[in-house]
Amino acid sequence: MPEGNSGPYRIGAGRTAYAAVRTIDDPADPEARTVDTITVAADPSHLGRTFSAAELGAGDAVRVWEPVTTWWQPSRAAADRALGLS
Repeated sequence: MPEGNSGPYRIGAGRTAYAAVRTIDDPADPEARTVDTITVAADPSHLGRTFSAAELGAGDAVRVWEPVTTWWQPSRAAADRALGLS
């Protein structure tokens, strides 16, 4: 998620990229999917880094919703806008 071709995202030295992950607070929401970890990688061929729900401050599991994530964005605000969060 989201739809489209995946591929590497180049980040210049000293630069930062952002992506937003859509989460759900209500465990009864029928659209919620539960995951134990979230993995972040700049290139689909890399293993990336995996964060547990506890490391993310989400307790035992993270409840996510489609679309789960955004493409990489140049700012946090742009990532939030891509999910319609701001």
